[in-house]
Amino acid sequence: MIRKETQSAKGFTLIELLVVIAIIAILAAILFPVFAKARAKARQIACISNEKQIGLGMMQYVQDYDERAPFYRVVIDPANDWWTTKMLTWKDCIYPYIKSGGRPYNNGQPYADHGSGGVFYCPENSASWSAKDVWWHLKSYDLPGSAGDETSRFPRGYAVNKDAGINENGTSSRFWPCVNDSPCGSGSIAIIQSPASTIMVAESRLPFADTNAGFTAYQCTSDGVPATGQSTSCIQGHGAGITNYVFFDGHAKGIRATNAIKDDLWDAYSTTGYGPGQQQSDLSGAGAIKEWSGQ
Repeated sequence: MIRKETQSAKGFTLIELLVVIAIIAILAAILFPVFAKARAKARQIACISNEKQIGLGMMQYVQDYDERAPFYRVVIDPANDWWTTKMLTWKDCIYPYIKSGGRPYNNGQPYADHGSGGVFYCPENSASWSAKDVWWHLKSYDLPGSAGDETSRFPRGYAVNKDAGINENGTSSRFWPCVNDSPCGSGSIAIIQSPASTIMVAESRLPFADTNAGFTAYQCTSDGVPATGQSTSCIQGHGAGITNYVFFDGHAKGIRATNAIKDDLWDAYSTTGYGPGQQQSDLSGAGAIKEWSGQ
């Protein structure tokens, strides 16, 4: 009688399986941070691309209106319109040049929803469509679809530099034109002596149409509420202390937030600005400004 020898299939041993699992875990630990950084970089690029479009829209407006910038805020009826959808901001002014994201003015009537952020939306900004109040109750937030900026027509994310022109004019008259807000300026681009190195638009987690260097030192929650002890600033960052800015010549660039203050890119800290002999270190909250390595 002839017997046939059969060889049973040999499987992985427990040790071999553990080795394979360990290798996969090591590769995942190496690659996942790389993928996360790549995604974050892609979001930063999307944000700065949007800012370039905003800069272009601003420049087109300036060309059409005799070298004058748009109104940064318009309050037609101060008794009733403050912090409502009846307010207008610079975003409404340049909307016809961009027509991407946000909502048209609609005679100040609220919408049922906020719509798409488009060019005005930064995917890195965790507070873009936040409906959290800031310091006081915004009337717009009583309305349907209320979220985003102070008008609720646009997302949070970008705000004009309200201190532009202080070096040139002092604090009594600012650069940006406005209606029933204070102080207001002429908006003449000729005022800005160094347009290529003066911030026009900065990234912000707050709902307001304007911001300044001081908000770099303010700490905010991820949904845009000022609060101490937070790891994030009210000015949006992109890691390693970098934040994006649009300048008065229309170009956009990522710069360390601390360098933007140190190099006076906010246009607010010369001796004709906050007082003779004052330095950039006199900025309120300067000691709280971080490099934002965690943002």
